[in-house]
Amino acid sequence: MKKLGILFTLIMFAFVTQSYAQAGKFGATPEDSVQCVRYLSFYKDYYKNGNIREALPSWRGAVRVCPVGVVQSLYQDGQNIIKFLIHQTKDPDRRKELIDSLILMYDIRIDKFPTSKARLSAFTYKAYDMVTFYKEDDLKIFQALQDVVEFGKHRTDPGILVLNMQYATALFKEEKLDTEKVINVYQQLSEIFDNKMQSGSDEALEEARNNFETLFAISGVADCDNLLALFGPRFDDNASDIVYVKRVVQLLSNAGCETSDLFLKAVERLYEMEPSYNSAYYLYRLYSARENNENAAKYLERAIESDSIDSVTKGDYMMELGTFYFKKMNDASAAANSALSAGDFNEDVIGRAYLLLGHIWANAKVTGGEMPEIDKRANFWVAVDYFVRAKSADSSLEEECDRLIATYRQYFPSPEEAFMHDLDEGTRYSVRANGLSATTTVRTNK
Repeated sequence: MKKLGILFTLIMFAFVTQSYAQAGKFGATPEDSVQCVRYLSFYKDYYKNGNIREALPSWRGAVRVCPVGVVQSLYQDGQNIIKFLIHQTKDPDRRKELIDSLILMYDIRIDKFPTSKARLSAFTYKAYDMVTFYKEDDLKIFQALQDVVEFGKHRTDPGILVLNMQYATALFKEEKLDTEKVINVYQQLSEIFDNKMQSGSDEALEEARNNFETLFAISGVADCDNLLALFGPRFDDNASDIVYVKRVVQLLSNAGCETSDLFLKAVERLYEMEPSYNSAYYLYRLYSARENNENAAKYLERAIESDSIDSVTKGDYMMELGTFYFKKMNDASAAANSALSAGDFNEDVIGRAYLLLGHIWANAKVTGGEMPEIDKRANFWVAVDYFVRAKSADSSLEEECDRLIATYRQYFPSPEEAFMHDLDEGTRYSVRANGLSATTTVRTNK
């Protein structure tokens, strides 16, 4: 039976080789085709059983005799065979020859097997193996990593993206890549990471993204001078590209360049293309830091008016706007209106709103032509009213409000002053000051 099995195998092998030889697919001549198929069959039998040393002569024969690109498995198996040999030798010259042969296996796959999946696999593992074995030229390794990105785009393995950034920053430190090239690589890879994160993130992807960002942050490339010199002259030409604008904002922010004119310009442009209450609020903060109060208030108002803002945040922002109007713009009326409305959207700010209104009235100037001194101090009655309401609404403000009440109560008229002006304790009193009006009660400093 065993002899019959061997005979059957030989008959089938003869039949296959004869078919290939006649077809001429495995060599320029029928004889070459037969020899090619024979080598392919023999090495494969050994290789499948893990006998790499026994597979090696026939594999070499197949590489020598068969047409280049005959079957992809010849080169895929060859990669593993050559890596086995690399690990077995310590001779540096021999190792270099083997590494060059390994790279050649990948280059043949890339050239001869053009399907997208096959080429991406070849590009990817070529880059990984060059990082592992190739020590001749970091620029060539960097280019191999770039080849993966250029071909694979959003399908590129995250590990390749991290290595690409690692080699780019290392070459920058060696002065083999300039600032612009490294930043362009960063932007290219960032876009791919963004796409991957949007498609679904996991712990491994997040770790890769963090490693990638850390490499760039510590590279020395991303300082303000470099970024401003690179993006400043060309920003206007690319200002219609939202991806470009977002990247400029991100890079400048990460580098601590928020005080630059370019950063402000980029954030404004981003707001124009993609308005949101967050970006409007950010512009308020930027303009406020520059003491440009009119624009600061304008953008905070836009943030408040945004359709996408939630009610709690809206209340917080209205409180902030009221405080800004009061402290920065000396507009008591606008400050009071904003503070009074804040509680309608966020009840947690009601106490702080009353506290602000107390401060507004404490600093108000009572109007109405010539009037007695006692009338000029009527605003303090209103201020204390609000401080009392503030601590009632928010117990955490009680200590502060009691201190303020004690301070401003000193300005209440004495009982004698009130009597001389025909004012009775507890009677209603109307006050107008700085465009504000209120009704309060007469009190004396007893």
